[in-house]
Formats: sequence, C-alpha cells, structure tokens
Amino acid sequence: EEKFKELDKEGRLLIKSECRGKYYGITHEALQQVINDGKIPFLILTHTAVSELEGKGKRERYAFFTVFLDAPDNTLNKRLKQRGEEINENIRKQRKEDREYAKICRYVINNTDDVDLKDVFHLIYYLWRHRDAGGVLPQKMIKLMIECRMLLENANLDNIQGASYDLILGDEYYHRGEVKTLDERNTFIVMEPGDYVLASSKEIANLPKDIAGRFDLSVGLFCQGVILSNGPQIDPGFKGGLFCLLFNTSNEKVQLKRGQHFATIEFVKLIEPTISYAGKYQNKINHKKS
Repeated sequence: EEKFKELDKEGRLLIKSECRGKYYGITHEALQQVINDGKIPFLILTHTAVSELEGKGKRERYAFFTVFLDAPDNTLNKRLKQRGEEINENIRKQRKEDREYAKICRYVINNTDDVDLKDVFHLIYYLWRHRDAGGVLPQKMIKLMIECRMLLENANLDNIQGASYDLILGDEYYHRGEVKTLDERNTFIVMEPGDYVLASSKEIANLPKDIAGRFDLSVGLFCQGVILSNGPQIDPGFKGGLFCLLFNTSNEKVQLKRGQHFATIEFVKLIEPTISYAGKYQNKINHKKS
C-alpha cells in the first residue's frame, strides 16, 4: 500500500483502481516497456479504471480504444454456478452498473459460450490495425464482427458478400393498416400496383459507435419496379430492427417470399467514434412497439 501511494504521488500510474480493499494500478513505465518491445499493450481493466482512462486526456499521450466484454445473464449465471458462486441481488446490481460503463467503450463484444476467443482477439487486433482508417468494411471484418455478435444479430455467415451483407425478409410486416405475419402456410407478401408495405429484416442491427450502415433494395426487386422510400442510413450505435417502406410503382403484382434476399446492407467505419444513436427507435424490434 505504501509503494502504491508513492507511485500515485509521483504521477507514475497510468490508471489506478481499488477493489475489495486492495489497490491495483498500471505504471507508465510498464506500458512503455511493452511499446518499446514492438508489441501492442492489452490491458484488462475494471470499469472505474476505464472511466478514468477515457476521462483524463490520456489520448494526448497514448493511442488506445476500449472494449467491453459482455454476455447474456443466463450465460453469466451458468459460469458463476460452475465456479460455485451464489447468484444474488448484489451480483445483479453489479452487472447493471457494469453495463452502464459499456456506453463509454468504443466496442461491446458479446462473449457468449459459442464465441471463439481466438475470433475475439483476432477482431480486436484487426480493429486496432485500422483504428485511424475509415471506409466500407470488407468481407473479412464483417465476418469477424458478426461472429463476435456485432453489426447484426440473427445473421447467416453465408449471406456475407465481398463488402456487404444480404438481408433476409423477416416474418413480420405492416400492410393496409395492420401488422401481418408470414409463416409456413402464408409465405408471400403480395403487393398490388401502387401498393406499399413496411417490411422488416430477419436480422437485428447492433452497430458500434464508429460504424454506420447503409442499405438498399436488391437489384431484382428494383427491376420489378419496387422502390425504397425511407432514408437508408443507420446511425452508429443503433441497435434494433431494420424496416423498409417499399412501394410497388409497376403495373404488375409483386410478390416477396418469406426468407428471400430483399435488401443489401454495407457498413462504413468512421474515421473516429461519434455519439451513439439514442432516439426513440433504439431497441425497437417489431412494428407493435412504439
């Protein structure tokens, strides 16, 4: 404790934290040694340390970004039980507090049991290499991010193209004043000439704060006279369903089949993070919720 206070007083600590009566810290010297060895420092921090790192202008001296590793409650509960720990109200409260700190991190990776940790580290390294670059994401990065539960949920890796992803028509849609559902018996949306449909994708968006999305109709539907009327941009940090207002401008009926590729989305990395989307459509999954 005396040594820790001495380091702190001399300003030699990059970050510091206290947990259960014990002190933790990382010195500037230790960090610089890793950098001098030609390696990328990888720091495992408490949420308070992340808050300190993000809030004290450390970017003037170091280049870095922060990643929050999360998992669904049932996955976390299973891991605690395997370690013989009791799940109580304090743990639930701590999780809620921890997830509040996820908002200040650049990336949130859903660390479920079916996510390969090698993919997690590969993705982080890939993001680090391109941390100051902007542009459309290529196939490799789209695949890694989807595998780590980012960009899109309910996604199929076979739908990833060279620099885009083919969205699949979802089961729920809004047509002629009511919400309708496709199923095994009702497999088609029929659009009469001049008709419109508010369709949704099977996939759910889950964008980091430095990546935006843009989507448009498939060429096949466009050639049939269908147009997309709503704005195609998806804001950074948005999480929720993807909805398309489709108009049939042709003189013929147009049918959209359940599970077909109806739109294509591309992802654009910003040159730096921005404020995450916080509008009323955040976490909106279906047509019924306002």
